[in-house]
Amino acid sequence: MDLLRRHLFFIVCGVVAAAGVAAGVVGLQGMPKVQAGLKNVAGIYDALGRIQSKPVSRDEIEAEKQRIERLVTDRDAVEAKAKTLYAYAPLVPEVFPSGDALPRIEFRRRYMEAMDALLPTLRAGVPATPREIEAFKDRIKNEVVRARDQGMDLESGSGPQRTPAGILTAAGVRLNARARANIAKAQQLYCYALSLADSKPPLQVPALDYHKAMIDVSAVDAPFIEDVWWAQIGYWIQADVVKAIAAVNEAAAEAARARDEEAWVGNLPVKEVISIRVSSEYVSRDSADEKLGAPPAGFDPAFPPGTPETVFTHSGQTSWYEVRQFTLKLVMDERDIPALVDRLCTNTFHNLLRVAYQAVPADKDFAAKVYGPEPAVIVVMDFETIMLGGVFRPIMPTATCEYYQIQCPVREETNDEGG
Repeated sequence: MDLLRRHLFFIVCGVVAAAGVAAGVVGLQGMPKVQAGLKNVAGIYDALGRIQSKPVSRDEIEAEKQRIERLVTDRDAVEAKAKTLYAYAPLVPEVFPSGDALPRIEFRRRYMEAMDALLPTLRAGVPATPREIEAFKDRIKNEVVRARDQGMDLESGSGPQRTPAGILTAAGVRLNARARANIAKAQQLYCYALSLADSKPPLQVPALDYHKAMIDVSAVDAPFIEDVWWAQIGYWIQADVVKAIAAVNEAAAEAARARDEEAWVGNLPVKEVISIRVSSEYVSRDSADEKLGAPPAGFDPAFPPGTPETVFTHSGQTSWYEVRQFTLKLVMDERDIPALVDRLCTNTFHNLLRVAYQAVPADKDFAAKVYGPEPAVIVVMDFETIMLGGVFRPIMPTATCEYYQIQCPVREETNDEGG
């Protein structure tokens, strides 16, 4: 077990590499080779240009042309397969690339509905509320009175209140309203996560990454088309993450039910979604920033580095694709990290960049979140997602294309893209 823990990151990377990402389906060995091949196409053309003045055989030239044709064929095959692997559809189909005000206003409404619907699919919630704790205080008082009527004294206890490690025992929990309320609440949930409605910024922020321009659904002015685009991509990525978390937890829940156990936070892999955060824009290959990944400490949101300089793939925007980074900060059973990465990266264009984790200190009093009897860790995972131009650029807003100097398809602009 110690050997596995020491080498967990390499095991995770091995799982993802074995899965392939998306390009393995078309005979390539994964996105890194696709990226390298696409990058080399321009170099091959340059090389052909340089050798025109040198004595070369027609066979050599023909061989290079065939090599280029194979790379282009591979690229086209990846793009064709990607259209099925991404499986993304805009929340409002008519809004891209240049929808007028009404579709953009409708998008804001549907976006908020879709985002608010993500956490319920995880059966996520928060620890016991003050009202729930007060209800247990009343329940305990009634239990003490009934016990006295039967000649028993619950307050004297039926054994030690704490273990040698200082953790409350069943006897200690019996008369502790906060502990009982938190344990009861945990048994109703699959994981913890703070919704937008329950958040109280700046100290308590939602687990999901809401685009600020979309939050006020009562606003009269339409959001800018660029904001609609960023919100849509952010939703797609977060929906993928939530789907992966739900799949991993549900698989464990089914296994628990097969053992005649109730599925709850304490016996499921992902115990809390602290934050999911998506980079605010495309990752530029020219970026010289050297931002490091967030540490796996505390319960503040963790943000992606947003630069190619400090990630091992060094991926950034090219003439063929764009890159967004995203970061998950979770409380998990350490042993289930590879399973979550596998769910999120297999047959997708999401690539794992980094994993870092540390143990969660035990809550000996069950005063807040109850993670169960197994040791848990706070884990931070950085990912990138490759967005192939052939799939996304046809619907990318013109203003976004121009800002990032992206060669997007020519289209007629008939609508105002402003707010």
